[in-house]
Amino acid sequence: MKRLSAIIIIFILSLNYCSRLDIVGNDSVRAFGEVLNVLPAESDGSGGWRMAAPDNNAWFDWDNHGISMIVDAQPFIRAGLDLNKLKKSEMVSGNNIIFMLPAFNMPNQDTQSSPLEQFKKAVRFFRKYIGYHMEMDHYNITIANGNMFEWAKDIESNDKDIVFVLNPEPLIAAGVDPENVDRWVYAQVKVHIDGKPADVWKFLKPFDLK
Repeated sequence: MKRLSAIIIIFILSLNYCSRLDIVGNDSVRAFGEVLNVLPAESDGSGGWRMAAPDNNAWFDWDNHGISMIVDAQPFIRAGLDLNKLKKSEMVSGNNIIFMLPAFNMPNQDTQSSPLEQFKKAVRFFRKYIGYHMEMDHYNITIANGNMFEWAKDIESNDKDIVFVLNPEPLIAAGVDPENVDRWVYAQVKVHIDGKPADVWKFLKPFDLK
């Protein structure tokens, strides 16, 4: 019994030590808080909240069902998008396209907690989806299939404080002319794939919040 107790104690201490060493997981919360100070999230009244892009054409949503990124479909439709050709992973609701984070056990949201408190509490549940984009000095949440929401590590020194990032491939396959999407930038972005640098095409909607 004593040996088992010692093993449990060591395991708990190891978890705490690893948590302190998780720089990306911990610092991403701080950086997200700085963004919320400049661009407050709107509560949905039931514990969930939404961060709207300054142009009100993209949203980062958070509720008990999970995390999603929502974008206005109209710029893509005008650029040739056939909504019927989109895959199931790109859901359409009204005039919007919704990109959902794969299902996971989201902790119940406390309606009295702030968005930052909820974010900090839940980080451990979706830690594997949080990354650091070295070239842009951004933290990010991978929503699904190469779609991301990014925020600056330091909004004082970065001119792209938040960025909505879309994988263009399924949209192009559904008819979109990538060079003619209003309010979105079609550009190559430097990333690391399996530790190796690579350039990938993305649709970007960046904002300087200062």
